[in-house]
Amino acid sequence: MKILYIDGFQTEKAGVDIVQALRDMGHDVQTYSEEPMIVTVLHETVVQELKDYICAHEVELLVSIHFIMCAELAAWQIGIPYISVLWDAPYTEIYNPLGRMGNVWVSTFDRLDRDRLLAAGIQHVLYQPLSVNAKEVTEWNREIQKTLKGNYIHDITMVGSLYDENLYDKNQELIPAVLEPYFNSIFEEAAFQWDGINRVYGKTGAEILQYIKLVNPEFCVPNKQDIEDVRVFEIYYLIRKLANIERIAVLNLLAEKYSVKLYTTSEAARTKLLNVELGPAVLYGKATALVYAGSKINLNITLKGIEGGTPLRIMDIMAAGGFVLTSYCAETAELFEEDREIVMFRNPEELMEKVDYYLTHDRERRQIAEAGQKKVMRCYTYEKKMRELLDWMAGTIG
Repeated sequence: MKILYIDGFQTEKAGVDIVQALRDMGHDVQTYSEEPMIVTVLHETVVQELKDYICAHEVELLVSIHFIMCAELAAWQIGIPYISVLWDAPYTEIYNPLGRMGNVWVSTFDRLDRDRLLAAGIQHVLYQPLSVNAKEVTEWNREIQKTLKGNYIHDITMVGSLYDENLYDKNQELIPAVLEPYFNSIFEEAAFQWDGINRVYGKTGAEILQYIKLVNPEFCVPNKQDIEDVRVFEIYYLIRKLANIERIAVLNLLAEKYSVKLYTTSEAARTKLLNVELGPAVLYGKATALVYAGSKINLNITLKGIEGGTPLRIMDIMAAGGFVLTSYCAETAELFEEDREIVMFRNPEELMEKVDYYLTHDRERRQIAEAGQKKVMRCYTYEKKMRELLDWMAGTIG
């Protein structure tokens, strides 16, 4: 099959892996451009240029990470299928008339997001866990183990953002002071409880947003899709502010007793974190794999907006042979056997208990990391993912 891959938002390493997996499966795959395509804007010239390319190269299928409106419109007008592999959850950019077209097939790693997409009229949605490039990771691991020689660089490590650029903080001056106690009560109820229950959604009514806009007309929820402003507000304002609160507090809590290293681009880390060793952002790939393999404990605190999915960070850590200590998610507990392939915590007390235990039980920690690595490399690879995705699409067409 002749397939054209298109990047959306930015050039994604996952896109390179998808292209390679499709080629390994025997497909003729081209990449459209080195420049990513704007995801949420329709542009007539862009659509026409893409249609010309599709016809000139006899492309039979478009594939992208994220949902690209220009790509879907071109595919629809030409009459070929379009696969959108979603790398975020919850994903809002697909909630538009083009997303509901019959030639769109969607892969999402969050089961609850799949249900929401189907309920919104997206016709073809498949749940698939995120994946790793098994061939590439195997080569990285061989080189990394020669470097580490069984030793560790860090005790506890986290690679990621503090979400200090969240819209809630950015627009704090536009939120009336009378509402701050209400939003603080939401954060207090939801923070530091990792039991699979979302305590944010449904707490903000449309009248609250109307009141904010009445007091400050310049207040605006960034929403161009067929989705309620309240939902977007909860996702991009409240959920991300909650992640900011949780990650700062947890890292500071751990650093009171243990050696903790954070690799991040977050500017707030320098002023908000105490006794946490800071490192620069790590280039995704072999560099992050080295950090994961070289850390006794790799911490993951999943964004609470990801309700029914397992973040890519977890897959990458496990593929590198790293030990994962993560906030609880029921879906992750289905993919990996708890306390045998992965370790989870549901509250700060359990987090501290498990950190203390696994830092002092080296053999058990290594066994869990090894078992998790075997599971990921056996079950969650790009080739398996893309083969399942194409077979599913063919089955729905047939």
